[in-house]
Formats: sequence, structure tokens, C-alpha cells
Amino acid sequence: MNDPERLAPFGLMLDAGMPEGAGLSGVLRPSAHLRLHVGGAHNGLRGALRAGLTLLPLRGRVSPSFSWELGHAQAASTKTLNRRLADRTQLPASSMERVGYTYISTHVGLEFNATRRLSFFLRGGMSFMEMDVPSLQKLDEPFRDGLSPVERRSWMMRKVQPSGKLGLTFFFG
Repeated sequence: MNDPERLAPFGLMLDAGMPEGAGLSGVLRPSAHLRLHVGGAHNGLRGALRAGLTLLPLRGRVSPSFSWELGHAQAASTKTLNRRLADRTQLPASSMERVGYTYISTHVGLEFNATRRLSFFLRGGMSFMEMDVPSLQKLDEPFRDGLSPVERRSWMMRKVQPSGKLGLTFFFG
């Protein structure tokens, strides 16, 4: 039971990064070289669900890491924020309406194992994002006349952008 080589299999990961924002995930460590996580994140406007895996090819105090993550940020109504930022009589900006996105990230980084139960990580890489921007057609009546033809229809944006993440994982069990 008190095997010094046994690693704690479960953990909690707290991190911050782009594009997902701040996150908290449950972690499963089936081996010293593999970590799986599932959890949530919040970017200040909307919540997201995410899942990922991390490979650690070397075992030691410092190890390179390779990670992949898939996430989806739910569409969120930001009308309250929009009202705080602008006059309610002004037409809301389309970027501030109900927008959700899905992302896939791949990162390379370093993991610093402070103890057998605590590790810190720093990762950087690229994220592919797909964002759905709905039509503004559902605005209140006074605003509909001011819409341009582009704002009258829904559209999608896809892009690849640099991304990064900084965090810590605490293991138990």
C-alpha cells in the first residue's frame, strides 16, 4: 500500500490560457507518462467544457510535455455586459451577441514536478478555432432597420492562432 514508486492516480488541474480562459479539470494519471483530463473553463464571458491528454516522455523533476485538448465554449448572451459597455440606444455589436466556439489545441511545453503530488506546467502551441456568429435579425424592432446585409445573416469564422497555458496539478489517491 505504501509503495514509494506508486503515483497518485487522480488529480485536480487549475490553469489559465488562451483560448479557453481559466479552467479547472479532473485528472486521471494511468501511468507516469500519460495524463487525461476533463473539466470546464471560463473566459470571462462564457463557460466551456474541455477534454485532453498529455504525454510526458521523460520521468524526472523536469519533463517535456506534449498535449492535445478539445473544447467547446457555449454560446452566451452578453447583453448585460453590452449594456454596461455601451448606451442601450446603440445597436449592439455583432461580436457581442450570442457567439460560441469550438477549439482544438496542441501544445509543447515543460512540466516541473515539485513533489510526487504537485506539478507545474508551461505550454505553448497552436489552436484551431471555429466560431459561429448568429444573425442579429432577432434584435428588438428599433434596431432591425439599422442592420447591414452582413449582419442580417449568420456566418462562421475559422482561424488558427497561437495559444498557451500555465497551470498546476495536484494529485491525490
